[in-house]
Amino acid sequence: MRFGIAILMVFALLYSCGKEEIRAKQDSEELDPTLVLENADAYFAEGDYENAFRGYGLIYYNHPTSREYIDGAIGLSRCYAELENYEKGFDVLYNLLRENLIPTRVPQIYNEIAGFYEKSAGISEQLTGEGSADYETAITYYKKSIDYPNSADVEAKGFAQYKIGALNERLERFQDALKAYETAINAYSESSWSSRAGEQISGMREKLQRRENYRLEGMLPDSVMTPQPPVTPVAIPDNNPAILAPPDTTAPDSTIEQ
Repeated sequence: MRFGIAILMVFALLYSCGKEEIRAKQDSEELDPTLVLENADAYFAEGDYENAFRGYGLIYYNHPTSREYIDGAIGLSRCYAELENYEKGFDVLYNLLRENLIPTRVPQIYNEIAGFYEKSAGISEQLTGEGSADYETAITYYKKSIDYPNSADVEAKGFAQYKIGALNERLERFQDALKAYETAINAYSESSWSSRAGEQISGMREKLQRRENYRLEGMLPDSVMTPQPPVTPVAIPDNNPAILAPPDTTAPDSTIEQ
């Protein structure tokens, strides 16, 4: 990683806040972690992961007792992922679980870990064409988010339930996906993911109906009714005596072994 802890402690940071520029001091403990988090979030949204990394790192390493600490840690783990240092990102999230500072935030942390496995699955698909194992692990962590008893974070748990549906749909387990989406609608109706789940159900049913229509019409690749491409006939010249002449049955066949 190009940005070590030492750099986090001393690097001069520029944060944009409206028309003002706030230059971070070397003594980072004097910074307002709320303002640092706002700017780090803005940098991350813009795709400037290096500056976002610095801001989140200042909160994570220098303000462990602040209200912004968990958000800073989650942001830092996301930056590690964007900078392709997945091991460090995992470490930050697992440390949060071990610390368990605010139990109500645990479902969100599980969701972040699941997201790492989703990224890993996507990379595996690109490299090997196979990523189902990591998708299964992601589903496991989304279930941990839902089942965690010491939090009533409806938004985080609704998101996890929605993602279980999305991953099952990706794995073409459509009945499981449908059940997961319906649970997101019914059990987490107060979350923003309830309406999203309804939209996914509509889209999935349209897709399945289209596939069924194709199957009935014999248009699917594995259907025996699927029209096959025409075979191009081989042109035989009509003036080639070697091709047109009948075989000489009187000559010995030299290809037969004696």
